[in-house]
Amino acid sequence: MSARIPVFSTKFLTVLGFAVAAALAISGDHSSAAGATQEPKTMRAAAVVNDVIISTFDLEQRVKLVMVTSGSQSPDAAKRLRPQVLRQLVDELLQLQEAQKLKVNITQDDLDKNYARVAKQNQTTVDQINKMLDDNGIARSTLNNQLKADLAWQKLIQGRLAPRVTVSEDEIEAAYQQMLTATNQVQYAVSEIFVAVDVPEAEDQAKQNIQQILGHLRSGATFTAIARQFSQSASRTNGGDIGWVGEGDLPSTVAAVVKKMSPGAISEPIRAPGGYYVVGLREKRLPVGSKVEAAAPPKPQAAQKMRSTISIGRVAIPLSASASKAKQEQAKDLAIELYRTINGCSSAGAVSRSRGAKFEMIGEMSIKDMAPEFVKILSQTPNGRSTPPLRGQTGVEMFVICSGGMVPAAGVAVAGSSVAPAKEVSRDEIEDRLFNQELSMLARRYLRDLRRDATIEMRDN
Repeated sequence: MSARIPVFSTKFLTVLGFAVAAALAISGDHSSAAGATQEPKTMRAAAVVNDVIISTFDLEQRVKLVMVTSGSQSPDAAKRLRPQVLRQLVDELLQLQEAQKLKVNITQDDLDKNYARVAKQNQTTVDQINKMLDDNGIARSTLNNQLKADLAWQKLIQGRLAPRVTVSEDEIEAAYQQMLTATNQVQYAVSEIFVAVDVPEAEDQAKQNIQQILGHLRSGATFTAIARQFSQSASRTNGGDIGWVGEGDLPSTVAAVVKKMSPGAISEPIRAPGGYYVVGLREKRLPVGSKVEAAAPPKPQAAQKMRSTISIGRVAIPLSASASKAKQEQAKDLAIELYRTINGCSSAGAVSRSRGAKFEMIGEMSIKDMAPEFVKILSQTPNGRSTPPLRGQTGVEMFVICSGGMVPAAGVAVAGSSVAPAKEVSRDEIEDRLFNQELSMLARRYLRDLRRDATIEMRDN
């Protein structure tokens, strides 16, 4: 059997900042440590991990970067993110300390190559990433230091744990036969966010974490960004994407929920063996050999009126009252493009920012508190879509209905009607998946043991 390379690729949305002092320690470069502590607020400790401080400045910078990259723009997003980000920083510092203890070396060349790879994966350049950081007031060290920590943990896992992973031919064959069976069933394109419950005492914290994660998603954060940041499964590096799966590929409690979901939906937290899941269903498709034409006619779906309370977000394109005709035309073209592109609040932030507009969550509102003319516009806007562009006092505005909006009458989509029927997967693909699942489990256990043996003091309130 051929050897397998563990998949621990770094992606931009997972590459977020952590404690400055510890990151410098792994590279042996202390030249900028003094500059990092000149500002008084950097001296306040958000947490202390084995006598190493994670500062409030590090925490605030990391929260800001998560918000920028995930599109989470609701007023209380930073407050909700703060405890989760701090726990993530603690884990990263533990990982880095262990890598340092075992003399894992990260060179500047390693860092430069990884930075370039991150840029390529996200179809951008290093300069554009740096500009994004600068434009949002985020220190470049926030990203650089996370890259160091991420690389150190990758090297440690690959060198220490990967040699222990073995996938037998029997395991591959059993999984292969299961996949063949699955291709004769309806398949689901699923994304997951997983929070492990490694020990019984972690149950309450894990449940709280998954509820907070769901709150980020409901406030407009993108699923892939939150998965890359907070998920503890092997699919984290893919933004939670586990590909096309059948019911048998999922934990039974998760499969029972996925079967009832509509494409585009996100589940409530699901307790399954090992921990909690939040899953998103992207698409469904027919079994191999099925033809869409042979499917039973879909049952028409009745139109649903807008609810009395809805959740909305706002897209703003700044435009002064004295703007030139050329600028007005430019704003008009941009507004039309956004109107056609935006589809749901989870992606509205990223879509708006990529085109120079702004997006913010307004949250829950009662239609009785709105002007009748505005209610009429909203009542004609499908759920998840944007209103037509409206001229406001400071520019052009559009309002995206996140939930509670009207649903037009339509036929129910037949599973697989918009995609090709399922295709078989190779044994190599199955072997890779089994290998990485096992490696991910070993890495989680390793980190659990590091937490157990560490001295950790959380000070941020």
